Amino acid sequence: MYHQSNILTKKMSDKLSCSKSNNDLANVPKSNPKVSEALEIHPIHVVPSNLFPSCRICQTNTPNERLISPCNCKGTLAFIHLSCLERWLNQSGRNFCELCNFRYEAIETQRYGLCESLRLWICHPRHRHHIRSDFVIAILLSLVTSGLLFVCIYGMDYFALQAERLGLEQNWIRFSLATFLAIISLGYIVSIFLLLRDHLVPWYAWWVRTVNIRLQIPHRRDNNIRPEII
Repeated sequence: MYHQSNILTKKMSDKLSCSKSNNDLANVPKSNPKVSEALEIHPIHVVPSNLFPSCRICQTNTPNERLISPCNCKGTLAFIHLSCLERWLNQSGRNFCELCNFRYEAIETQRYGLCESLRLWICHPRHRHHIRSDFVIAILLSLVTSGLLFVCIYGMDYFALQAERLGLEQNWIRFSLATFLAIISLGYIVSIFLLLRDHLVPWYAWWVRTVNIRLQIPHRRDNNIRPEII
């Protein structure tokens, strides 16, 4: 009996819960069709990027400066601002496209004069320490070489007399001292030349590369630019 009563109680509770849930569902207001339409999720249409080309360097498309296509690159990489291209070429020291290797028609002029380039090279922090140390080495070499030359030239007669007392010929002593002076002078000249070469060769290579590049854009159908130097 006790078991049957429990079963009946459980069935009654299930019926009550089902009826309560049905009543709750019935009390839910019907959705407004206008609200339903407003809540519908519409797909987002992605506009292809090639419809709005931009400069491949600054990634912008400003109305102040038009985009050009001066090389053989295709797609979105073909468009670029003339000012951005000239600034990039001046910084990189090239006159061709790095992507398609197209060589631009450009007018190159030296950015710095001879004296100004030397001043900039010497005052640069990267070169200042090396130039200072090599300058000290050159001064020491000059002092040592000058001392040896002075001693050999002015002491040649003394050495010749001392050699004659020892039974040696003066001409042989003079020839030996002259050969020694020539070797010292040659070593000094070679050392100074190497010190100067270590600085002048990199400076000259840098000076030749630092140019101002102005592009001469020819007429192209895709960018419709008149042939002129901009």
